[in-house]
Amino acid sequence: MKGIGTDIVEIARVKHWKDDADMLSLVFSRGERDAAMSRKCSHRHLAAAFAVKEAFMKAVGVGWGAGVQWQDIEALDEHCRVRVKLHNRAKELCGEGTVHASACCSRYMALAVVAIEEISKGWNSASGKPDDSL
Repeated sequence: MKGIGTDIVEIARVKHWKDDADMLSLVFSRGERDAAMSRKCSHRHLAAAFAVKEAFMKAVGVGWGAGVQWQDIEALDEHCRVRVKLHNRAKELCGEGTVHASACCSRYMALAVVAIEEISKGWNSASGKPDDSL
């Protein structure tokens, strides 16, 4: 495991962003914005996506000063499952790791958990040690 991050966001903090085109385009990708705005409670989806972005940064162990832009991390809702798509500096920080994410909302809060699974070379069951030949 490379890292695990969590974040919780007050939905009220994000709710007014849906009426602020500049803020939306700064923080969210076109795909995130379109997906959220097509839903009845768009502010909840925006809050969940925002929480995923924050949780990812915690999972890689750096702050926003590490050169990552908000849109470098996309939280895409695919059939009740969150898929994280990385770009630019976020992709560099993650390396070859696989990103797993989950997000949920209550009436007032959005929560996200991100785990980054490190790619391992394999395991040699005979020796009980990592297999470097893969």
